Amino acid sequence: MKKQWFLVCSAVILLVLGAGGGCGVSAIKVMRGITENRPRDFKKWQGMFRWCAAGLPFVDRLPKWVDDKTYIVLLQNSTELRPSGGFAGSYVRVKFKDGGLADWTVQDIYVPDGKLPGHVEPPYPVQEAFRQGWWKLRDSNWDIDFASAAATVAWFFEQGGEEKVDGIIAVNLKLINQIVGVFGQVKVYSYDQTVTRENLYSLAQAEAEMDWEPGSTQKRDFLGAAGTALWERAKSAKPAEIFKLARIIKTELDRGEIMIWTKDAALEGEVKQWGWDGRWGEYYGDYLYMVETNLGANKANCCVQREIELEVKTEKDKIIDKLRIEWVNENPFKYSVKPFFWGGDYVDYVRIVVPGDAEVVSVSVSGEELRPVGVGDFAGPVSLRQKLSEGIWVEEERERYRIIGFWAVVSAGKKTEAVVEYILPKDEFIDRYRILVRHQPGMGSFPYKLNLNGKMVWEGRIEKSERIEAEIVDSKW
Repeated sequence: MKKQWFLVCSAVILLVLGAGGGCGVSAIKVMRGITENRPRDFKKWQGMFRWCAAGLPFVDRLPKWVDDKTYIVLLQNSTELRPSGGFAGSYVRVKFKDGGLADWTVQDIYVPDGKLPGHVEPPYPVQEAFRQGWWKLRDSNWDIDFASAAATVAWFFEQGGEEKVDGIIAVNLKLINQIVGVFGQVKVYSYDQTVTRENLYSLAQAEAEMDWEPGSTQKRDFLGAAGTALWERAKSAKPAEIFKLARIIKTELDRGEIMIWTKDAALEGEVKQWGWDGRWGEYYGDYLYMVETNLGANKANCCVQREIELEVKTEKDKIIDKLRIEWVNENPFKYSVKPFFWGGDYVDYVRIVVPGDAEVVSVSVSGEELRPVGVGDFAGPVSLRQKLSEGIWVEEERERYRIIGFWAVVSAGKKTEAVVEYILPKDEFIDRYRILVRHQPGMGSFPYKLNLNGKMVWEGRIEKSERIEAEIVDSKW
């Protein structure tokens, strides 16, 4: 499927470059019709283009994608890790009208955030971390399932004054860095700055921190200027650069680093068909998805490493999973030292997603066994909590999954280990053990080991979601 898509994409790129007669002309006209807001060109040529490029993602329904639609592109900073990839401190509002790109604007997340009417009760970890008594747009990409998270994000945007939101697209800082890297450097004349993939984050962060006060627009203004410069540079891209950009975007979509959600059911179905919707992911057998959320109000993920080892023991009627996670916080200071350093202690709320029929045996952090939430533990409003519930773990069932949540705080310069043990019925495993290890967007790669009945059967780095299989040999334990 990927190879076929790549070949078709390469052919269409050649058409775009003018090598394919009418097809090439139609591709160029359609692209310019969209990017340069020429609705007439789009309407005139999109039929031929759709015929030429049939089979590529979104081409068949292209008019629906760009006809009177407004999309929000979340610009997520993965050095402050969140379930969908990172803290979305800024966003781009992209408006299409009749097949043309009518407008795009960079905005700070705090602008619509400050307009939210009424009170929304926060998830308990958000309240325990920030102790502010409410849930806001800035923390709304909370759900593990992106479709659910994006719908919540869209609701918050609309409550905050956005007239309508037809879709949410989540991208991470790495993608923008890669795009800048294709061009080598981009000059932002209004700031007399040259942006490269190495300095984009530090420049944006420095602008955001400079003389900051409520209502400041430095970050928005800088990102807007940098985005405009990048957009103008992209419109004059050379053929080789176009090919590199297409390959980067396709790779990041396949790796789950770009996720798309739309309110239109037909369009959302197409996104799901390509696996770009950020949903749970189908599995047969075992399933493991570790989701970390940095609630320390810092950029500690710049310097946090992790390792995972799963020990699996098969018995006659059950399978016992013992999950070990070790975090190492290499931040040099406990607190941010702005504007030079934005990291510090890693205040991490962890959610481990396993099969729904799993029975949790125990959860421990730093050698201390946590207790499961019991009756009365969470009595009273969430918004009144004033400290981290580090001594407990909570459990939630969603669809075919079980979610185990707990705090894992890793001080700067220290290590923390968590151990989660659970039991699965053996009826889904006959002679082979199967597991889907899902990768969180924005996390980067990490070492993973699978030990099956005392034998190391898989060892490597998880860079994207992986399906792993191994033959079951009788346990010697």
